[in-house]
Amino acid sequence: MIKAVLFDFDETLQNRTEAFESYMKAFFKEFRPDLKGEELEKCVNSMRVADNGGYVDRVKWHEELKKEWDWKDAPPAEELANHYIYNFGYHIKIYKNASAVLTELKKRGYKVGVLTNGPSYLQNHKMKESGLLPLVDILLVGGDIGIQKPDARFFEIGAERLNLKPEECVYVGDHPKNDIDGALSSGMKAIRMNTGWFKNQSFRDGVPVIEDIIQVLDVIDEV
Repeated sequence: MIKAVLFDFDETLQNRTEAFESYMKAFFKEFRPDLKGEELEKCVNSMRVADNGGYVDRVKWHEELKKEWDWKDAPPAEELANHYIYNFGYHIKIYKNASAVLTELKKRGYKVGVLTNGPSYLQNHKMKESGLLPLVDILLVGGDIGIQKPDARFFEIGAERLNLKPEECVYVGDHPKNDIDGALSSGMKAIRMNTGWFKNQSFRDGVPVIEDIIQVLDVIDEV
């Protein structure tokens, strides 16, 4: 019997693709106001592609972009990486149905939570700015516990903090390996959010697939 519904954050509760577009706009306004027209669009596009859906080492990422752009007077890569960590949370783009889903699941008697990879400040700040924090029973951030998805222990800790067994939980996420394989390896059920960088990639047999977070309410009884 499922007693808890747990969620990834980026591309599951938040439209990270849109959030990153907003962040880039602010980034270029602050750091490269000299760029205009085609030159600006070329740099924006290269930044977008190199971001790899968020799965990058931010320091190396900025070092490579600085070289590609021939950015002579650029701040140190570490400073730019910290800018991302401390400012990305101000560009949150929560899916329109995210709050409604969490609220309805609580009404139905489920525990709800967010289990997310990433640096401690970055992910905690995102949740704070999202307005969703009061709606969840648990927030587990990889940077806070020193373990990241897809490690099965990450999911086991989430269940333990709710005084539940993994098999009493279902995890909703977009990443085929980190979210779906990781959750299944711990004994949790899974629901695949088919959005973002991994849209239409690597589906798993027996795992329901949804296109909108509101559909969790339709498939929760099927897992």
